[in-house]
Amino acid sequence: MTPLRKIIDSNALTNIFDLPPDFKNKKVEVIMFPLEEKKNLRLTMAQIEEWVNALAIQSLVGALKTTDLPADININDIRKDRITEKYK
Repeated sequence: MTPLRKIIDSNALTNIFDLPPDFKNKKVEVIMFPLEEKKNLRLTMAQIEEWVNALAIQSLVGALKTTDLPADININDIRKDRITEKYK
């Protein structure tokens, strides 16, 4: 999708935007994209069951958010740690 770009006098935007002082009485570039509406996505029961049964999700069973997990940990790290712990 190609954006619409136009250079205009910022005074033409004063009725639309509350411009900061640095923008007033200057040429500005306006770039416009069409707004993409978010569709109401609904999962089917089959999709939910498939997702719940995925190995990465199953590895989270019993892992609680309040167990002092590092902030940068991801699902695969948790799965690897739990498998290591289980099969020592």
